[in-house]
Amino acid sequence: MEKKFKFAEQPTKVKVLYAVAVAVLCITAIVIGIVSVASQKEEVPENITPPTTDETPDGGGTGDETPEEPKPTVYVAPAVGAVTKNHSIDTPVFSTTLGEWRVHTGIDISAEEGTDVRAVAGGTVTRVYNDPMHGKTVEISHAGDVVSVYSNLSNEGVTVKEGDTVSSGAKIGVIGDTSLTELADESHLHFEIKLKGVSVNPLDYISEESRKASLGI
Repeated sequence: MEKKFKFAEQPTKVKVLYAVAVAVLCITAIVIGIVSVASQKEEVPENITPPTTDETPDGGGTGDETPEEPKPTVYVAPAVGAVTKNHSIDTPVFSTTLGEWRVHTGIDISAEEGTDVRAVAGGTVTRVYNDPMHGKTVEISHAGDVVSVYSNLSNEGVTVKEGDTVSSGAKIGVIGDTSLTELADESHLHFEIKLKGVSVNPLDYISEESRKASLGI
């Protein structure tokens, strides 16, 4: 019959070796457990504060800001006076001078000869010429493919030349009496606005505040 192993009956040397082996195994298991737990922890460098959710990497704010849109151009009235003839390219209006019905590509602002005429917005003077129908004329190009046209000016009163840069409200001339197609009309400024070369209603561009202050409408 096979003899069973009895620890109590073993020599002292064997008992010591056995106890040492068990102790080594226990210590090894403990060390492995500690290393395993430590490796699972996320290391965070000292003295470094993680960025908060309301900051962008470049310090530019919350990150949910939208770019500011450019402000639209504000147009002012080119002269002080009353609108005596409106823009009308669909329905003809009667021309007192020509004695016939014609379309009207601008507005007429009634004012005395010599009244100042001003740029409706900042831009570049692209043309200064004598129009065979509307007389002395100045054209100014603005942002957005907009061109403002000032006619029936005084030949001697134009104060700008082609290539000049003008600011909004800058004087460009004075009202004259050079329009051959409107000689029978009272003294006035013939004013047009073209968008990409197409005639549009100038009153749709002049601000409400300026219309009330300068044109009374």
